[in-house]
Amino acid sequence: MYSRSALLLLSTFVACGTPDAERRPSDPPTMDSGFNLAHLDFLGEDVIRGSDTLRFVHIYAEAPDFRFVGDDDEGIACVDDAARAALVYLRHFELAGDRASRNKAIRLLRFVRYMQAPSGLFYNFVTDERLRINTEHENSVANQVSWWTARAVWALGTGARVLAETAPTEAAASEAAIRLVEPHLDHLLARYGETTVQGGFTFARWLLYETASDATSELLLGLVSLERARPSAAGRDRIRRFAEGLAMARFGNLSAFPYGGHASWVGGWHGWGNSQTQALAEASLYGLVDTALLESAESEANSLYARLLVEGWLHEMTFATGESRAFEQIAYDVRPAAVGLIRLFEATGNQRYATMAGLAGSWFFGNNAALAMMADPATGRGYDGILDSTRTNPNAGAESTIESQLTLLEVGRVPEAARWLRVRAEPARSVVLDGARLRIRSFLLDSPRPTRAVVVVDLSADTSTVLTDEPAAQFLERVTPTP
Repeated sequence: MYSRSALLLLSTFVACGTPDAERRPSDPPTMDSGFNLAHLDFLGEDVIRGSDTLRFVHIYAEAPDFRFVGDDDEGIACVDDAARAALVYLRHFELAGDRASRNKAIRLLRFVRYMQAPSGLFYNFVTDERLRINTEHENSVANQVSWWTARAVWALGTGARVLAETAPTEAAASEAAIRLVEPHLDHLLARYGETTVQGGFTFARWLLYETASDATSELLLGLVSLERARPSAAGRDRIRRFAEGLAMARFGNLSAFPYGGHASWVGGWHGWGNSQTQALAEASLYGLVDTALLESAESEANSLYARLLVEGWLHEMTFATGESRAFEQIAYDVRPAAVGLIRLFEATGNQRYATMAGLAGSWFFGNNAALAMMADPATGRGYDGILDSTRTNPNAGAESTIESQLTLLEVGRVPEAARWLRVRAEPARSVVLDGARLRIRSFLLDSPRPTRAVVVVDLSADTSTVLTDEPAAQFLERVTPTP
């Protein structure tokens, strides 16, 4: 624990460095965020079916010429990518009023609805430009509330809200598609209150795939957006129950595995798609869940996310072995954390979360294990991953491009976050402050004037602190390296 003087000093730093900030729910991205839709536009293709124009997104684009490549077993395009691309365009329209983005989103949502089975569930893949649906592959069947159904609901719920005024027919069609899914959600929620214990951890059993908090979090984002557009007691109850299930699966703390993060499923944690903090914070932001669920999101940010910023990004952790794996790192690992931190900033007004969001987003601009640019501001490409500390995947497919642009759009619209996107990170190190042993990482921002952010982790006290500007400089002057 800190001595009394160390605690007083850090409290002074925090008071100076992380004041409450005014929320900015409608700011467009800043000019230097690197947000660029050019490559996502390139990946999209319009198809006319009858009187409608639909749009899909090619899954893979391989360097160096970024030609389109399909998958022989699955297909050339999928609901997973079309739904997430629609989210980027919808948010761009919502924040910047860009009607070209609105129109692309509408065509993508039509593709998503085209992939809905009579049961209300969704197929995932089409095999060719004629939009022949792959109804048999295990990653495409419409037999349960799947990952692709969750992502479809996220996009459709957002479309129902964002398009309500300018395209009410499309908004109504998106809402109607979700209504067909709701009986399947209620079937899952019939198990509300049931739990299972795996490896000493207790999990809710009313989530997607029974215990999948990750997939459920992206479903929840869609339900929150629909509830904002069409409030109902039943909708609010679904949100509350799914959110409770997510919050149950947060385990450990800063020093104890799995470090205070929300588990993805009974097998462990992975960064990709683990949007629990984003979903819980967004539900709280709009008054749909109680404060205990927001506290679960804050706890993940102040433990796992703080630790990742200091010690480096992880791709996954396996509960059975207690092992962590850093690679392969992908854009889909980073977006849930960065955008989740933005939502926490909006929900709480606490500037530390905006700073952390910017530091997390800096992964795209070389603040990563390979020191590589993973998003190209000139072309809008999001590159497909970091294989290890010396190698990257140079391809720029749909998922990487979508997740990078969604991150840069959301982080870029908050000045307190966007300012940290281009930082240079120093190695993590151990220091002593007034007898307390700490782990810290300092991030240097060269422009417009040299300044720093410092993330401080005290494993013994299970606390973290984020300092910026003058408080960060004062802190660095006071600490001494450990031998």
